[in-house]
Parts: sequence; C-alpha cells; structure tokens
Amino acid sequence: MSFPTLTTERLTLRVPHLDDMPAFLAFCASDRTRYIGGPHIDARRAHWAFGNITGLWILRGYSAFTACRKDGTPLGFVGPWYPTNWPEPEFAWTLWKPEYEGQGYITEAMQTLMPWAWDTLGLATAVSYIDPENAASIAVARRLGGVVDPDALTPDGGYDLVYRYDGATA
Repeated sequence: MSFPTLTTERLTLRVPHLDDMPAFLAFCASDRTRYIGGPHIDARRAHWAFGNITGLWILRGYSAFTACRKDGTPLGFVGPWYPTNWPEPEFAWTLWKPEYEGQGYITEAMQTLMPWAWDTLGLATAVSYIDPENAASIAVARRLGGVVDPDALTPDGGYDLVYRYDGATA
C-alpha cells in the first residue's frame, strides 16, 4: 500500500510515523488538549487516538497527515479524517506546541490538503468541529472558507461549532 506525501513551501504532509508518538503524547498530556477532550488526555487514551488516526489510513484510504517542517520536525496533525463512528469527514488540525502558533502552518497545510481531498478523494463536503471558545481554530476555519452549519450533526451530539466546506465552490 502506498501513501501520499504532500508538500507546501515550508511543510511536508505525510502519514504518521511511530517517531511522531513522543511529540503527540506530550501534546496529549498538556493543556493544549482543552478543546479536544482534555486537558491532559491520559497516555492510554493518547495511544488509542494515535492508533485510530493511523489505522484510518488502512480502513478508509486516508486520514490525518503529520505536518512537518522541512527539517522533519513534526508540528501536529492535519486532516481530512473520518472516524468510523462520525457523521461525515472532518478537516481537522492540531498544533502540538504553543510556539508553532501564529505562523500560518495550519492554513498553509490545509490550503494544500483541501484541494487534494476534493480532487483525489472525491469528497464533496467536509466539516470542522470546533469548540466555541477556540478562537484560533475559528479564525483558521473562516480563512479556509468555512461557514457555520447549524444543522450539521456532531460526532457526540455535543455543542461544537460546525464549519462546513463545500468542494464544489472551492
């Protein structure tokens, strides 16, 4: 099985490697997870999440990429990913350390990844589930053309904002 690698001016987007695990586990143990089920996701759940993200590459043929700087430093996950119990695919992102914020990495990655998802995967639409208090991710979703969809289902019936992206208008 072959997996895609996408590149931007500053980033390489690749399938997750086991070498990404320490950075991901540190992220999961931090307050940075406050918008995705934390703070402080325990190690057992973090290992499960990493396995779920990587396993979806086999099950669906796509999942979140690890976004890396050109020097190989993993910055976080960016995706179209679609857990088996979710209502639809999500364009999701995480930055694992605070010093990576405010540098446009996520926007840059997603501006390459989204056209790939429309053209290669054939996705017609996708969403981002965002905590209403996560101002940084809301700003990214808006920059990427996301529009709030009040009728969209959420994975757990929660109160996330749902930003929708339409491949036909991209």
